[in-house]
Amino acid sequence: MDTQNLILHPDTDWVKIDENRIQLRQPDGTHITFDKHATDISNALTALRSTEMNDVSVDEDIMKQLKELLDSKGLLVQEDYSSVSQFQRLMDLHGTSAGKIDLESIPTSITFLGDGKLASLTKESLKKSNIKITDNQDSSSLIIAISDQEDHKFLRKANATAVKKNQPILFFRWAQRKFVIGPFVIPKQTACLECAYKRELGSSLFPDELKAYSTGDAKNSPSYEGGLVLDNMASALITRHIMTILDGNYDLAGPSNIVKVDPVYLNIKYSPILRLPRCGVCNNTEDKPKRTIREQFSAKA
Repeated sequence: MDTQNLILHPDTDWVKIDENRIQLRQPDGTHITFDKHATDISNALTALRSTEMNDVSVDEDIMKQLKELLDSKGLLVQEDYSSVSQFQRLMDLHGTSAGKIDLESIPTSITFLGDGKLASLTKESLKKSNIKITDNQDSSSLIIAISDQEDHKFLRKANATAVKKNQPILFFRWAQRKFVIGPFVIPKQTACLECAYKRELGSSLFPDELKAYSTGDAKNSPSYEGGLVLDNMASALITRHIMTILDGNYDLAGPSNIVKVDPVYLNIKYSPILRLPRCGVCNNTEDKPKRTIREQFSAKA
């Protein structure tokens, strides 16, 4: 194992409990407690905090064993690793490869549908995060359908177009005084926005009112006005979601989920969406099973 120029992950720390015990604390909460050699381990961790810390007295055997453990946990990184954004570092340490959904290729750029204040805030935030924004809607692009209000007509059209073109799409809007993110739609694999609307309608105690609301004029809906607190919150929420997708961490992005964030109480509600078998947008209607001969005779009778 070549550990030249490697340091301890910047977001990892440790605490000395007593003369014998020391705990290595990881960002994901899976901490490790050592019952012996607390001082020697502390010295080794201190030396690994930076390549410049060469004046710390370290037990070579303990350092060797500690490096092997840290390397197996992904807690040793290159010394210039701290130049990466802290959020990206935390995502890398999250280690969610098992949660990734197969795509022909993970999106590498962003294409916007929609305009308004939320769209402007998101574009500015993505540029600061060095995320590529393009006008070309191709297979390498993630579509962001964004609206300052719950514009069902616009969002449904964007959903249908993306599914038809087999492009991943993420929705972001201001609705019912909340930020609403999702669903993140992967055509042919996850539920789409139409599935969400249909299931909400089917489970509603007031279907007529909900149907009228979803087909009504968007101009009647409150529009996002923003302000310092809301603008920063909106930028952080959507940028975080987009970064998880571009990194391939789809378990963090939550496909087939709608996330509602209340900016006043800071409540976050996750609403999973099951794919609707008879969805008129994402269901495969071309390969329906043919009717049996018995059914055809019965129909004629």
